[in-house]
This record gives sequence, structure tokens and C-alpha cells, in this order.
Amino acid sequence: MLIYFSANNFRSIDEPIELNMKAAPRLRRHKNHARTPTKDKKKKVLKGALLYGANASGKSNVIKAMSYAKEVITGESNLDYCPFLRSSHFSLVKDGSKKRDFTFEFCIRGEYYAYFFSVENNIIAEEELVHITQNSEKKIYHREIDKSKSANTVVYSYTSDVENISNDSEFLVFSKYTSPKKLFLTDSSEKIRDFFRELELSEKKFNSEVDISFLEFLLPAFLFFNFHLIIIFPESKYSSTLSDLSSGNGNCFDVIKSFDTGIEKLNSTEVPLNKFTTEQLEEIKSKISSNNKPYSFDLNEVDYLAEFIDETSSLKITKLTSIHKSKSGEEIIFDFEDESDGTKRIVDLLPTLSNDKKFPLTFVIDEFDRSLHPLLSIKLLRLFLETDSDDQLITTTHEAELLDNEILRRDVIWFFQKERDGSTQLYSLSDYSPRYDKDIHSAYLKGVFGGVPNLSGQ
Repeated sequence: MLIYFSANNFRSIDEPIELNMKAAPRLRRHKNHARTPTKDKKKKVLKGALLYGANASGKSNVIKAMSYAKEVITGESNLDYCPFLRSSHFSLVKDGSKKRDFTFEFCIRGEYYAYFFSVENNIIAEEELVHITQNSEKKIYHREIDKSKSANTVVYSYTSDVENISNDSEFLVFSKYTSPKKLFLTDSSEKIRDFFRELELSEKKFNSEVDISFLEFLLPAFLFFNFHLIIIFPESKYSSTLSDLSSGNGNCFDVIKSFDTGIEKLNSTEVPLNKFTTEQLEEIKSKISSNNKPYSFDLNEVDYLAEFIDETSSLKITKLTSIHKSKSGEEIIFDFEDESDGTKRIVDLLPTLSNDKKFPLTFVIDEFDRSLHPLLSIKLLRLFLETDSDDQLITTTHEAELLDNEILRRDVIWFFQKERDGSTQLYSLSDYSPRYDKDIHSAYLKGVFGGVPNLSGQ
């Protein structure tokens, strides 16, 4: 679970903004919406956070900041590349600083960690991973530019509180060759991926000239950023519905009938291979062979699943279909691409409700209620928050109908405000401490809490 995130100097974010998922003390309503995922049972973490704000207030930017940081950590993006903007620094201040910081606090397998990195002039200025317990904090490693060295070269100093790790020559060899444009955790993640890949392929112990036993201390952070933190934008989806159905992990789709979509069930239909070009088929076969598992892909907004069905590597491609019932009770097959945008969005998000997941996940979703009726948004949110798991949902929304004390605790509600200088500020409804019986829906629309458009032009 994500416990805390902060970022600064990213798009409309100037000074650090903080999203704190720790449950507010003394709140008695909806106690089941807070979990105790760490060994410290006094530490409660919220299952959800709803982020409100006017258009251009910066709601999406906090998710883009989180996504950018994750992509840099996992090696999906280069440090000096941001897919969201040519220049992603806060640019409404002339000659503004190029320094930016990202901080994550998270829990995984009952343990609490904090990870921080700072970027300046497109190189890593500082980086740190800390293991936090109820009584202490242990620095797994700290990496910082050694300013005592020559300015012509970038040299880092490394320190650690882990016994023997600082003096481990192999650790120092590995850390020494990490590029200034790369995080040490990113380099380590690549080693960890190589380790698991070689184990999977050879079923033997990882053969490396470098002793990587210290990677066990970095494994929790690797797992969190690579597998536990799921970021979904309006046009993207969490997973392939066909993959879930094919693997038997699609039990969540059984509830589709309760959303009044007209769909009785979801199914897959085989597609003739002559629907694809020779080049496309060769690429699909290559993808299956390289991953040694079925390959899901979108083509012309249609969801497909390709797999080999026997030892002769015969290719089978299926696409998602929906089953409706006619007035006479006969089952009618529809191509799923013919369903409404709202129905597609529901199906995209239903896997977040699944109890089949192997470990808890944190879903960060920009506009989870896109194309959804308010009553469907409420139902999805309620189903998620009432699920007995440590799954977590953090989402932006404009849906004021969700602002209801009967649905939400006040500490899960956050507001984005665009300041006069164009920067983004983030604050919690808990800062206002409204009465439990206050009509927060009407108060929000009247501008009592901010986070709404300034339509007066002043």
C-alpha cells in the first residue's frame, strides 16, 4: 500500500505537494476503509483517496508525476525524458530551479519503507532507501553526489546502516558503475530481473561474477514499483480482459450483470488468422515465443489474445465478445467493441475488484469515473472500499455525487487548488474538520472547500 507521496517542480507543481494516506486519528466512521498493513497495528492506512479540483488545477499532474517517477525507477523512461511534456519542470517562474524531488512511503509484506530521489540538471543528485520499524529507521543505502570531488566528474558517496553492506567490495563495485543519469535502484532492478529471468529459463542458480546478495535488501522496493503500483490513465486499462478470462482469474466479471449493461456474460471468440497480415502474425508469434506465454494486444481498438495451442505451435487468436439475451431468451453474441464507452470502462476497471490477485495492489487512476453514470461510480467505489483486502484506490474525479458522508470518510477526500501564480496546491477535507452530518456535496459546489472553477474571472 502507498502510505505517502510527494513531488515538487513538475508541470503545475511548484513547491512540494503531499498526498498522505495515513488515516486521520479519532475518525469513527467507515473504520473498515482503513487498514493495518504493517506490523505496527497502530498505523492505519486508507484504502482510498478521491482527488477533486477544477479543470487545469493540477489533478492529473500529481498522477503524471507519480507515473514519471515510477517509469524512471523501473527503467521504462530515461531520466531526461518525460512523455507528458517537452519541458516538465514548473515553468511559470523565470529562471526557475531545475531541481526536483520525489518521495514514496509504502508498505509491502507487512514492512514499511521510504524511498526518495532528487534530480538536478538532469542527473541524480541524491537517492535513499530506508526500512522503517516502530522503533527505528534503517538506511539500506544512501547515494549522494560527493561535492568534495572535482567538479569535472560526478562522483557519488554511498552509505548504509545494513551490517557489512557498506564494506562489501562487490556492492561498491556494482554501485560505482551506476550512471549519474540512472538510479541505483533502477540498476539493481535490472539485476533482479536478470536473476529471475535466468532462474526461469535455466532452473539453475543465477551465475554472476558479482555477488548480488545485497539485492535482497532492495527486493521490496523492486516489487512495489514493478508490480504493486498500477497507474491507469483515462485511455488505458488495468489488464487484458481476455487474459483474465483465459487464465481463470476472471471471477470479477461475474458481477457484470449487476451494472445494468445488458451483458449476461463475457466470452471469447476465435478470429480467422487471415484477418491479420503476414508481418503482424510473425510479430505476434515472436512476442509469444519471447515471453513464453499468451500475448494480449490491441489492434484498431479491439482486444485480442494470441497463444500457441499445441506442441506444433499452431497459433490461435481470440477477441472479446459479450453475450446479451433477446426478448425470447436466446443468447446473442456482440463484438465487444460495439459496446458503449461506459460499459467498456466498467469492464476495464472490474479487475480492481477481483479477489484472485496474488498480492495487494495500489491502483492510481486518472478519472476512474470517465463515461460512467454517477450511480455506477458510487457502486464501483463502494464495492472496492468494502472489499476485505489491502488493495488501494487513488483516483481523480469530478463526480460530486460521491461527496457523501455515508459513502466516504473525510480523510479520503482531497482538493486541488490552482493558485494565482499558476501553481498547484493539495489539501485534505480533514483540514476543515466538517461535522459528520454536514452536506459536503453542496458545500463543495458552493466553493466552501475550494477546488472548483473560478467562473467570475476574478
